[in-house]
Amino acid sequence: MAAVATAGDNGRALFRKLKRRIPEPEDVNFLNITAMMDMMTIILVFFLKNFSVSTSSVSIGDELRLPGSSTQIAAHQAVAITVTTKGILVEDEAVATVKGGAVDAAIKRDGQHGYFITPLYDELAKHATRLKLIEQRSGSRQPFSGEMTVMCDRGTPYRLLSEVLYTAGQAEFSRYRLVVIQREAKE
Repeated sequence: MAAVATAGDNGRALFRKLKRRIPEPEDVNFLNITAMMDMMTIILVFFLKNFSVSTSSVSIGDELRLPGSSTQIAAHQAVAITVTTKGILVEDEAVATVKGGAVDAAIKRDGQHGYFITPLYDELAKHATRLKLIEQRSGSRQPFSGEMTVMCDRGTPYRLLSEVLYTAGQAEFSRYRLVVIQREAKE
């Protein structure tokens, strides 16, 4: 007895025949480093942008009580000068001591009545040189703007604040922002 071939059998045979001609896909046994590097770069840029927007943190103690304000201006990244009841700090490094709301006349260029605080100038000049070098090496992407943030105790005499600002101006830091504690706005 002869077997009768049906249309379905011919279709299956043809399908098997075509299936043998198509090569099987190879298993992936390597990583595409280019795509991974692109992904990591995007994540890094995202984190850096978010980090740069974060607010400044200030350690406040008995020596530094910042005045309050209802300002809505955000903190800005710049060289930090802190004037406490016991000293003057540049980027958390002590440069001069304060006694009775004044610095010692021996560390002023012009004596007791002078405004120029020599160790403060020396430290700020180092920072200015460093920031100008960064500007030069970055191709002006990070220009030296002469900006500083001044954190000053609320009981600091105006004379001492004037001396700090004058000295900073001599070291090419002519733009400043005074840091305050933000109070809740009354509605």
